[in-house]
Amino acid sequence: MNKKIMIGAVVVVVVAGIYIVTKPSNSSDEHTLKVAVQNNISTLDPNLADQVGANWAEVQTLEGLYTTSAKGKIIPGVATKVVQPTQDNKVYTIKLKKKQKWSDGSIVTAADFVNSVKRQVNPTTKSTRANHFKDIAGYDAVYNHKANISKLGISAPDKYTVKIELSHPVPYFNFILANQLYPINADKLKLYGSKYGQTAKTTVSNGAYTIKKWNQSSTTWEFVKNKYYAGADKVHYDTIKATQVTDATLAAKQYLAKKVDEAEISGSILTDLKKTHASDIKSTQKGRVAFIVWNASDKTVSNTNLKRALSLAINRQELTKSALGDGSTPAKSIVPSGEVTIKGKDFNDGLSLPYDKKLAQSYLKKAQTELNQKKISITLNTADTDAYKALGVYLKQSIEATLPDVTINLKQLPLNAEISAFESHNFQAGTLTWSTDYNDPIDFLDIAYSKGAINFTNWSNPEYEKLISKISNQHEANDARYQLEKLAAKRNNELNGVTPLYQVANVHLLKSSIKNLNYPLIGYQNYKYAK
Repeated sequence: MNKKIMIGAVVVVVVAGIYIVTKPSNSSDEHTLKVAVQNNISTLDPNLADQVGANWAEVQTLEGLYTTSAKGKIIPGVATKVVQPTQDNKVYTIKLKKKQKWSDGSIVTAADFVNSVKRQVNPTTKSTRANHFKDIAGYDAVYNHKANISKLGISAPDKYTVKIELSHPVPYFNFILANQLYPINADKLKLYGSKYGQTAKTTVSNGAYTIKKWNQSSTTWEFVKNKYYAGADKVHYDTIKATQVTDATLAAKQYLAKKVDEAEISGSILTDLKKTHASDIKSTQKGRVAFIVWNASDKTVSNTNLKRALSLAINRQELTKSALGDGSTPAKSIVPSGEVTIKGKDFNDGLSLPYDKKLAQSYLKKAQTELNQKKISITLNTADTDAYKALGVYLKQSIEATLPDVTINLKQLPLNAEISAFESHNFQAGTLTWSTDYNDPIDFLDIAYSKGAINFTNWSNPEYEKLISKISNQHEANDARYQLEKLAAKRNNELNGVTPLYQVANVHLLKSSIKNLNYPLIGYQNYKYAK
């Protein structure tokens, strides 16, 4: 039931059982934007940032050689222009704008980009983002401890020139330069060491904003306009005040009470909000997929027939419509829909992950025989946000209802703790989402690849490995490459190296007075464009 009741000069709004009392808002500082977000910031070290909150914060505080416009087009960032590669499309020689500055007033130089790439690829850094530079010449040898980091194909011929040599042409490399290659400040890295980018004090920015009042455990922080940013005069909002609100109902409550101007929300609260605040809802399909990670070292969940049974026991249509209800859609593979097409049809056309109770029970019987185990118990880790909680509860109910011999034990953890468990392989199964910064399926297929930097499963399959190898040798963005990638996606569907669940939709409540703040398929909203 939705009501709006006027009592004198006070409005009482009732939405889905939320009572909010608000007074007519006074004109607040028009250059301050208040936002509620679901994820905290794990780090602002660009070589280590691999979580949604950190990647979102990078967009606000750092600028690469290239960047993206408000509508997602690749445009120059620190570079003077978007260049055409030479030498069979394998060499990028990029000139930097002079007098681009860090937030401490020092000059951004070519060495800042070169050092960043080398540090990210260096195996001692243990970066889960290292593979984003896998196409740079010398990567394999360096990453596998067979060559010195100096052999990596990136250099600074002079103070304002970056030269990148690839081992082969890469059709999406401009996206890497815009969304993955961020500079590091060598002087500050030397000063702060492992603490670089771990607090506001040890973070230095070259983007539109700097960060204030933040450390890794913060639930509130501020982005403040970087006075040294070259385009600072075009940035409307001087301050972005952010608060982590993992509970979507509470986030909606804060928005309706006019405590925040933008709120990231999810779940059943949307049903009622669509009736009362439809014009404020911004729902956008993302290039992000949620999936289940299985620990291949665990005897139980490494069983292929068991994983097949569990996947078939999940009704993804019901999951997205009833449990999530936020515009997310059933996954057809580990690759999100909408990124690439093959002969005019979406990459996922013809792929599916069906719900089939009888087939699920049939595969379970095979697994029980192979495991010599009648009753099967699985501990499933989930993050402690509303969306992950809803996902975990649904998976437990759906699987146990379809497969009575299976028990799912839910273990909710802060996202940082869940990631740590994945990295140390101290888990049985867990839910995770992955988003990409470039429009090629390989970034998602790498999740199940044995040599992938984010393969938390330790899973390996000879046929899958062979397909990934063939894809790596297909250097054009064409149907031949995409067909190989589609075969790999289909193979993962069959074997469940990881089990895809749904393609994420981001839903925000946004004041109608705020313009030019867009939510792209790939990447994140950039507040420097907001008006």
